Amino acid sequence: MRIFLASFVLLLLLLSGCNSQPEVKKNNNCEPSWVMNPNQDGKSGAIGIAGRTYDQKPSSQRSLAITRALDELSLQQGVKVQLSINKEEVVNNDRSTTHLDQQSSYDASSTVTAHIEEVWTNPLSGNIYIWMVVD
Repeated sequence: MRIFLASFVLLLLLLSGCNSQPEVKKNNNCEPSWVMNPNQDGKSGAIGIAGRTYDQKPSSQRSLAITRALDELSLQQGVKVQLSINKEEVVNNDRSTTHLDQQSSYDASSTVTAHIEEVWTNPLSGNIYIWMVVD
């Protein structure tokens, strides 16, 4: 009876070991959806991308990507463009003169508050992608 019970326990252990599911590895080579569409899920965002920097430091690469994302967000949020064109034409004794005066100005001084939503590094190129979202 002991031999039968020991054999039964061994058989149960063997079968439970064979029943385990293989671990599914996540493919990190696929780029996230926010890389091509930073404005999703009701969030207004921008992507900053930076390749390897001159000093090969990850911190420099990350800082550059953050700066680029903030620049993009500030362009989206706070640029005001004003353009005015004045055209003056004078005709005097079959002689004409035309004067064109064009003035344009823009104001990009704005405060943008944002946070880093996600960071992804492309394993093939080494580029870092930072998704920043407006608070």
